[in-house]
Amino acid sequence: MTAARPLHVLIAGGGLAGLATAQGLLKSGHSVEVFERDADLDRKQGYYLHFNAIGGNALRRCLPDDLYELYLQTSRQSYDRPESIVLDDQLRELSSRPHMGPPNDGPVPHTGVHRRTLRQVLSARLGDRLHSGNAVLAFSQDDDGVSVTLADGSTVRGDVLVGADGIRSAVRTQLLPDVPVIPTGIRGIGVYGRTPLTPELDDLMPDILNQGVLMAVDRKGTRLLIATFRPRQLADEAASEIAPDVRLDPVPAYVMVSCSVSPGTVVPPAAEWTAETPLLLRDSMRATVADWHPAADGLVAGMDPSSIFAIPFGYLEPAESWEPSRVTVAGDAAHGMLPTLGMGANLSLHDAALLVERLDQVGRGEAELLAAIGGYEAEMRATAYPILRLTLDHDTNFGGGALAEAEGRDGADGPSSDNAGPSQEHPA
Repeated sequence: MTAARPLHVLIAGGGLAGLATAQGLLKSGHSVEVFERDADLDRKQGYYLHFNAIGGNALRRCLPDDLYELYLQTSRQSYDRPESIVLDDQLRELSSRPHMGPPNDGPVPHTGVHRRTLRQVLSARLGDRLHSGNAVLAFSQDDDGVSVTLADGSTVRGDVLVGADGIRSAVRTQLLPDVPVIPTGIRGIGVYGRTPLTPELDDLMPDILNQGVLMAVDRKGTRLLIATFRPRQLADEAASEIAPDVRLDPVPAYVMVSCSVSPGTVVPPAAEWTAETPLLLRDSMRATVADWHPAADGLVAGMDPSSIFAIPFGYLEPAESWEPSRVTVAGDAAHGMLPTLGMGANLSLHDAALLVERLDQVGRGEAELLAAIGGYEAEMRATAYPILRLTLDHDTNFGGGALAEAEGRDGADGPSSDNAGPSQEHPA
């Protein structure tokens, strides 16, 4: 074994996996630097994140106690029914299936959180260890460490480099150049937005819409994804009580909505959107649910235009194994997958906790570095890859298969570009 010493770990990417890894390593006495390509958190990546105990336990392992408590108090309490549910166009139940993974039970049961809130919690107290607007471009490694080239032309050196820089990871592209990104679509889903949960809308919504992340479908192929988020406590108020040094944006209750657009509607690439694009897409979505339950129109009509964006989906064709080195990957960089089973964020956080445990063994002198990283990678693959493959048959695996049946099809046809908008990478 090696002598005990803290590691200096470089992390590419300030998403969930990268930030959770940073927090966990700091908690264990190591040093970190995180390099994030975005200058801030303003890029739209999605809204509500569903968590089971895989993600919840990882957060508890990685976060300091007060930040974990802050996450809990800003989360949504558990649903009465821990299931994914499929509805018809009148919002009547067609089928259901238990959520994948064990629920977050205990004194404060929880099922999910607003993505931006979680990233703010995970970014808390990193200070100048978090370098925004400066992506990792390339790396080289030797027996003594890893050297990283950054977008600003500078270089940094550390003991380990963690590529947590998303599905189009620069780190993975160099480490595993033969792993392709497969751009695809998800039938009827791709344009997302957020609808404020007003008292009027709340009165219109059947109670079942409060029971989880649901998908409604008609026999014409229109789909409506619905996820109601009611935080236990407004994020800014919770921060002021639990961790006054942490700044969180207030997030009132809302419904995350994604709806099919009308046939023939073109969803342009993000760079081509104008001020009118969200309004045109919202009108197109309203047309597809015009004869549905009134709550469906209320959900779509109420979408805040500034919240509307298109998610270009994709997934990785993973490598079965590779030789461990001082460079590894986590989160979407390791196993980018379609989001329909709600497991992407859970697995990203699981990667972080697992990697922290393995590197902590090295820091304590209990394991050799490459053996520890190889052990992490083997367990990460064993956990994430089967779920990645399940997401490719999402119509069968979400809610008990009623998505395919309601549309009059014999079974799931996997990813589809039909009515799904642009397809390049997945949201987290």
